[in-house]
Amino acid sequence: MELSVLVSDPLSEEGLAVLRRDPRIKVDVRTGLSPEQLLEIIGEYDGLIVRSQTKVTEAVLTAGKRLRIVGRAGVGVDNIDVPAATRRGILVVNAPEGNTIAAAEMTMALLLSLARLVPQAYVSLVKERKWDRHSFMGVQLQGKVLGIIGLGRIGTAVAKRAQAFEMRVLAYDPFVSAERAAELGVELAEVDRICEEADFITVHTPLTPQTKNLINRERIQRMKPTARLINCARGGIIDEEALKEALAAGKIAGAALDVFGKEPATDSPLLDLPNVVATPHLGASTREAQVNVAVDVAEDFLRFVAGEPVRNPVNAPALRPEVAAVLEPYRQLAQKLGRLYTTLVGRAYPGLQVVYRGPVTNYDLRPLTTAVLIGILEPFLHEEINLVNAPLLAEERGIRLAEVREPDGRVRARPATEENGQTSSITVRAETERGVRSVSGTVTADGSPRLTEIDGYRVDIVSSGYLLLSYHIDQPGIIGRVGTILGSHNINIAYMQVGRKEVRGRAIMAMGVDDPVPPEVLEEINRVPGLEATFVTEW
Repeated sequence: MELSVLVSDPLSEEGLAVLRRDPRIKVDVRTGLSPEQLLEIIGEYDGLIVRSQTKVTEAVLTAGKRLRIVGRAGVGVDNIDVPAATRRGILVVNAPEGNTIAAAEMTMALLLSLARLVPQAYVSLVKERKWDRHSFMGVQLQGKVLGIIGLGRIGTAVAKRAQAFEMRVLAYDPFVSAERAAELGVELAEVDRICEEADFITVHTPLTPQTKNLINRERIQRMKPTARLINCARGGIIDEEALKEALAAGKIAGAALDVFGKEPATDSPLLDLPNVVATPHLGASTREAQVNVAVDVAEDFLRFVAGEPVRNPVNAPALRPEVAAVLEPYRQLAQKLGRLYTTLVGRAYPGLQVVYRGPVTNYDLRPLTTAVLIGILEPFLHEEINLVNAPLLAEERGIRLAEVREPDGRVRARPATEENGQTSSITVRAETERGVRSVSGTVTADGSPRLTEIDGYRVDIVSSGYLLLSYHIDQPGIIGRVGTILGSHNINIAYMQVGRKEVRGRAIMAMGVDDPVPPEVLEEINRVPGLEATFVTEW
């Protein structure tokens, strides 16, 4: 795979060097483009790397007909239309860890500046030449309560630094367990309680519909008159109109803001208030952070061009490399089973399930379930389907695929990849008007997908290529007639198996053939007496 990449915002030389390390990646740095200029040229590129200046709108993504990956050298993706990218199967990656320390240190810098009125004292002395030691009485951090809303990477880093100042930390994060909180030495609390008890409150969540105006007028009213607010995360998490009113009325003591709902924020009325400390979105503005985020996103581009799982996907599940290596054979199996299911059944019935058995259930199964969806959708759709857009395309068509885990389920197949003597398998099944329809498979020791069962009939198929499947009555002559028809059309049979449940009952025949089977040949085969239905697929 080769990748032509446009870098439209300034990126550190270290990040560019990583990209240029791979001869398959052609890098074109063109910063300062207007939206119109970007629309004109984006169609020439397979990849795009931005920081915060370039707006990757739906129009840009539509014009970028070759785009396969968009990278944001930073944490947030506010300037990227992620749903539009997902719909087009474009992978979006970011660099969530690169500026963690920079953002945490900026939070502490603002917290200290707010507590000790450093900016106000600086202006008084340096700009106004006053030696005023009485107007800038501050407060100590020791013994104070810090409320942290959002205990992710940055929130956790802030908690550790606040504890060094001997602060007591309350934290809200619905995804953090009590055990994890205990490890960090923080106490979990709801947002309302934090607003009521904390002396300092800092927010560290993304801006989503759920977190917009999370700190609203009602919650600000709950705060102590000595409370101080800090926002180094995203503008919009704090209701700025309500904050302005509370600060002007002395309802709370102060606020320190590095981000605003509308940026640049040079005309924000908050800047007129004496109890506000403000900076122009400097959270990630350290030399080290800019290198880190550039290198992180560049390395994900290298993984992408090599066909490896990326480390920081925004719109696809992330897998550690060692986990991806284990699951890759099962991903291939899952996609083949999804395609075979569609070939045999023809549609996705309500109650469609993918059943995982054995040690594979110990892993994150989302990539495998998505691979099943890709296989199911491929025969129906003309657009590109991949791990990014398959769940959305399935949802749009009302396809629901339930995951079922059976860790101790028996795998009725020859050994696949073993773990503690157990093997793993995948089954795709649904209840139809003809009863339960299902296909099952496992993985051989060398990583090859093995088909083990079709509608309850045992088979054992490993070889890849074209697969001719037919349901028939188990009686003499049928297999020979099908073989004769194929031979008369110069279609070579590689192997043949029959699966049956009883003698002279209904059976299934599986033939591996070296060549495609044309529709007219399939029609001829279907006219053989005793045959019920014949299908051709790839395995």
